[in-house]
Amino acid sequence: MSLQKDKNRKTRRNQRGRLTLRGLALAGAGAVLVTAMSAAPASAASGSGARRIQWGTGILGVQWDAQSPRFLNTISGSFLSATGVGNPRLHVRVLDAQNKEMFGRDRSWSGNRRDELATFEVTVLMPRDAARVCATLYEAGGYMDTACSPVYF
Repeated sequence: MSLQKDKNRKTRRNQRGRLTLRGLALAGAGAVLVTAMSAAPASAASGSGARRIQWGTGILGVQWDAQSPRFLNTISGSFLSATGVGNPRLHVRVLDAQNKEMFGRDRSWSGNRRDELATFEVTVLMPRDAARVCATLYEAGGYMDTACSPVYF
């Protein structure tokens, strides 16, 4: 065998080795990407509820999505009104089985509003299982109505 042929063979082997190492590196990077994507939280359950308000001219809604009964991702409340709600305030909260508030947030607006949505990230782990999520609508400080949705898995 000539010296040139032997040198070419070694070069091909080295190139194959490099390609194999590159392939392994790319496969490893792909595995890391797939693992990172699968680690992103996905909603295990979600729910919603609604209630008619203002003699049937409007609707009050509540929505939630969660990983477990103790780990809720988001809660939200909304309303839609044909006549409008003056200076509305939405109070959205998570309640346990004894009707005790474990997490709550408020959002208010000024003026006469026909529809609004208030969404909140739940940033704490609940001390007990959540039983329901409720949204209460107030008009100019006065109670209007409450819509609830049970938390189930």
